[in-house]
Amino acid sequence: MDTMKTFFKYAILIIAFYIFSEIMINVNIESTYKNIGRKDNLEQITIYQAEATKVNGRIKGEIHNNLANKITNKYIRIDLYSERGNLLGSKYIDVSNIRKDETRNLEVYFKVQDVKYYEIKFVDEKEEGEILEIFKDLTPSQIRWGVFLTFLIF
Repeated sequence: MDTMKTFFKYAILIIAFYIFSEIMINVNIESTYKNIGRKDNLEQITIYQAEATKVNGRIKGEIHNNLANKITNKYIRIDLYSERGNLLGSKYIDVSNIRKDETRNLEVYFKVQDVKYYEIKFVDEKEEGEILEIFKDLTPSQIRWGVFLTFLIF
């Protein structure tokens, strides 16, 4: 009987530590992101989240193709700039197959250091020097599995 009580105490301690570490990981990751500015006024693109850390960032929003603001170009180019206005890199999004009156989600992840603001433009072709694709944000379940597997390994 004492062995079972000890087992349950350790099980509760492990579960409590898991929950505590999960909360602390999520708080720490989200607190490193800071808002970045936008330097254009395109009506076809609505951005609701634009954040960057010291080494990476994310931009999320929606693309609207309606009659008042029709998209005729093939790509959206997102230019990322430093605090002093230096171009750090560009990301391209293909919108050549967007239909009339369609709204499409926009998610861009980048790995560029010290981004302070961005500018969005419509272009007809890609240029050299595009930033390579990186991993997307992890979902809460993926983070839980990662923590769980880390505990199993160590």
